Amino acid sequence: MSQKLPSEESIKAPSLEETLEETLARYLADNPDFFERHVDLLTTLRIPHYESGRAVSLIERQVEALRHKHRDLHRQLRDLIACARQNDILSERLHHFALAMIAAASFDDVLSTAQDMLRQEFKLDAVAILLTGGPEAAAGRPGLVAAGDRRLDELLQRYTPAKPVIGAKLDAETFAYLFGDHTGAIGSCAVVALGSRGASGLRGLLGLGSNDPHRFHPDMASHYLTKLGDLLMASLARYL
Repeated sequence: MSQKLPSEESIKAPSLEETLEETLARYLADNPDFFERHVDLLTTLRIPHYESGRAVSLIERQVEALRHKHRDLHRQLRDLIACARQNDILSERLHHFALAMIAAASFDDVLSTAQDMLRQEFKLDAVAILLTGGPEAAAGRPGLVAAGDRRLDELLQRYTPAKPVIGAKLDAETFAYLFGDHTGAIGSCAVVALGSRGASGLRGLLGLGSNDPHRFHPDMASHYLTKLGDLLMASLARYL
């Protein structure tokens, strides 16, 4: 007995927003057994090959589509694995940074240790820690800025602790203010605002620079940078 094709009644008339092609696609999606009932169509339908453009059967095209899907899934899995490995590395570095901050024995030691850890553990080419509101005993230390410093106040109004600035092209004046002599070699950077902890009044900026232009980019996650800033400020607050 010959098999019947779907009747006109079985295919709903397209709506005003839907084309006939979309209606047919919807029908086939709603009836996955259609080609089981019309096996002969599988060998007679001819459609262009993905790459060569030659006509192939529907079965060949399905096989090729599955291959493409497999390659896409494989690439996505590879990217996820690479991202997971990178997160593991960052977590380990953050853990080492936290331990070093806990072990620091003074306000000055916290700043010196943070500088060293960020350069060595995080493989950064330039690190800037600019603070205002520090203890009088630390006055004159590099990185401690006098209250009312115009440039720092402007930058603190521009940046917030909750949202680090990553990969943005800073103006020449800001670059020079943060990184000084290293400015010309830096290919990418991130700026983390350091908010006040309690009533200490300590606040400032953490600048991270790399010669690699792809190290910091706007699409990268920022929560690790925020955690770095939080750990640094919590460690400094112990000595205020």
